[in-house]
Amino acid sequence: MRTFISINPDKSTKDLILEVQNDLKQKLSAVNKDLLSTVKWEPKDKFHITLFFIGDTEERSVENIIQILNDKDNHSVTGKISLTADSISAFPKLKYPRVIFLSLLNEDGNLFRLSEFVNRSMGSLGINSDKTFHPHITLGRVRRDRKISLSGFDLNIKNVFSFDVKNFFLMESKLKSSGSEYSVVKEFNI
Repeated sequence: MRTFISINPDKSTKDLILEVQNDLKQKLSAVNKDLLSTVKWEPKDKFHITLFFIGDTEERSVENIIQILNDKDNHSVTGKISLTADSISAFPKLKYPRVIFLSLLNEDGNLFRLSEFVNRSMGSLGINSDKTFHPHITLGRVRRDRKISLSGFDLNIKNVFSFDVKNFFLMESKLKSSGSEYSVVKEFNI
């Protein structure tokens, strides 16, 4: 099974993220309607913050992952994580985007402490990541055979919003011909 660890915003927050995505679509369409088809837009139900992508995971390893992530004594995050939607950006850069995302701010630092806990936990199981954590929610991915530039676009969001999260999740991603489908394996309280 393919697994990852994420924070999944609640429905009302996903609605706000969808508004940001729709606003961006309108901005692109106003310049050139063909720009919309250059991006594979994420559906609302898949909006999440990836803390750690594990990848292919054997069933017997899932219990070890759950056990280590349940160990609240190993992380200093308590209560909740407060996040603010900041702006729209892209990886690797706005001029040649591959991934278009909603950038998130976490002023209390709890999200970064949780990320460090998850990284340490996975490292203790021999599962390591070479990616630097950048809090974001993917809005869309530029299709492999297409190129666009977001330079010069107004990428500020109309209505800045904040939200709190109190859980994180071990998720399964099943690859299907219609795309990936996510399901919760285990929910963890912060």
